[in-house]
Amino acid sequence: MESPAGALSAERREQLEDIDPSWCPAWPVEWQRAFHLVRLHLEEAGGTLPAEPGEVMHQGEDLGRWVRSVGLGWDNLTTVQQWMCEHVLGSHPHRRRETAPAPHTSR
Repeated sequence: MESPAGALSAERREQLEDIDPSWCPAWPVEWQRAFHLVRLHLEEAGGTLPAEPGEVMHQGEDLGRWVRSVGLGWDNLTTVQQWMCEHVLGSHPHRRRETAPAPHTSR
């Protein structure tokens, strides 16, 4: 049975999953590319998760900017994207922001 126009066949989906199991056609390609580059930075380069924009550039992508955008847009991510960030990248950027110590004020 042929797939509807624009849809991927089951065979093509399997081929793409063999290349990158975290690939998802419903997510923006930019998000997936940045996720993949951050994962490579952590796993292959032995790097740490960038905390600030401009801290780590990889293949022309500002990985720190992406990490920050993930934290700021956490509630807009799918449950799977949140899981991937927490378990694959080993971080929850949103929670890291929430647990930062409050500035000391005197009264």
